[in-house]
Amino acid sequence: MKNFKQHYLILLIIAFSVLFLNSCKKNDEPGNKYNYFISSEYKLAITSEAAKVKLTAFPLISPESSIFGTKANSDVEVNKITYKTTFKNNNIQASGLICMPKTAGDYPILCFQNGTNTEHRLAPTENPQNEMFMMMESVASMGFIVVMPDYIGFGASSQLAHPYLHAESTTQSILDLLRAVKELGTDAKIIAKPTKNLFIFGYSQGGWATMQLQKTIEKDYSSEFSLVASSCAAGPYSLEYMSDFITGKTDYPMPYFLAYLLNAYQKTGLIANPLSDFIQEPYASKIPGLFDGMHSGDAINSQLTTKMATLLTPEYRTGFATSTKFSNFKSALKANSIEAWSISTPTRLYHAANDEYIPVSLSQKMYADFKTKGVLDNKIELKIIDGYDHPFGVIPVGLSTILWFMELKK
Repeated sequence: MKNFKQHYLILLIIAFSVLFLNSCKKNDEPGNKYNYFISSEYKLAITSEAAKVKLTAFPLISPESSIFGTKANSDVEVNKITYKTTFKNNNIQASGLICMPKTAGDYPILCFQNGTNTEHRLAPTENPQNEMFMMMESVASMGFIVVMPDYIGFGASSQLAHPYLHAESTTQSILDLLRAVKELGTDAKIIAKPTKNLFIFGYSQGGWATMQLQKTIEKDYSSEFSLVASSCAAGPYSLEYMSDFITGKTDYPMPYFLAYLLNAYQKTGLIANPLSDFIQEPYASKIPGLFDGMHSGDAINSQLTTKMATLLTPEYRTGFATSTKFSNFKSALKANSIEAWSISTPTRLYHAANDEYIPVSLSQKMYADFKTKGVLDNKIELKIIDGYDHPFGVIPVGLSTILWFMELKK
């Protein structure tokens, strides 16, 4: 009797194992699981009334934004979405925010790319109540599904070093987030369904990321995503231009931008040079430890110097153009810069007139390059925001962008 029970137990275990393995195999078959979407996690809710308050809080900056009060008609649910993407030929998990109207319907996607961040705690999914993020989250109440990527190195992928201003990984991770959002929309429980229509907007690093995304979609994925409009603001579109700008300055107020780029390119294998080829001691040896996700940009700046003759090596400042020592870095800057092309999407370039971090001349150069490519006025427009610098330009640019998107959405 004892042996019978043992055999019976063994048979049950085998049967259960077969069923389990078969079910796993079945879930691995195409059509039986999501290719990108992994999970969503509730973060917060925004009532339509709260959205109206948030979106109409800037009458002195943008009197036209008062119309938002009549458009914010839906409550919004904000969730963290975790999804699959790739980085350096490896499968990884990444994350972003998704803000969905709680009113049933079909909605275009608005994807917002944030500016330079060094702290894990300030990524969109970790800091959804950030002032700018809250403004963009509230836009969902006006009839958009709003998406904000964390970028690789933050959120679900915070164990990785952020590949700052690396075009391929940035674009891939955003595309895969958008695909995950579309997959989530197929769930019967989701009442806000995403359409193919896509609006994209970004500021600073996000302006660069937005233009990279636009170029990639127009070139390779126009059948998958229908780009309606692109708002690119204060982006370092030409990294070569930025390198020349920074090295040519006597004082540059944000030295951590360049340190971030050099550290990221070294860690992603784009350059083999030691940091000491570019940065003088005692600063060079400090840099890897400063970009650990715990230090703010201000904290990193305080460990560096704004004096470029003191921060940068003489060879980098004066010999970059001719020295073969920097050939890999020159190639990396070129590969991750954006050259103008004959765009097919209505595009606005925004820049704050008093920007000391990323010069307005860079947006002016990009605009001129687009015009040289034959881009017509109905496809490209440059808007200079008077009276603002880099940090404070994001709000007026955001309001102007939302107004424009609302006009095009009709």
